[in-house]
Amino acid sequence: MKSRCLTIKGYTLPLCSRCTGILAGYLFFPILFFIDIHISIWLGLFLNIPMILDGWTQKLKFRMSNNRLRLLTGAICGLGQSILIVSISDYIVSLIL
Repeated sequence: MKSRCLTIKGYTLPLCSRCTGILAGYLFFPILFFIDIHISIWLGLFLNIPMILDGWTQKLKFRMSNNRLRLLTGAICGLGQSILIVSISDYIVSLIL
């Protein structure tokens, strides 16, 4: 839906605000991977909760979300998914080596 997409200088992005935020959150992946920070897998799971709540409360028509909130919860979720990927990868590598 065009109303859920970000518009920058008159150009509407082809992705919704939430998806744009998730992709922005994925930018943390290389930092987490190469700096070798060991973060709990539970933090990664916890950081996905705000986006799930935002999406479901909007879907169930409890409230209307806005693009700023979608972008923020998407970015937090993308960071959480990056943590999950790095944590699980570290665990698999530790099993192999």
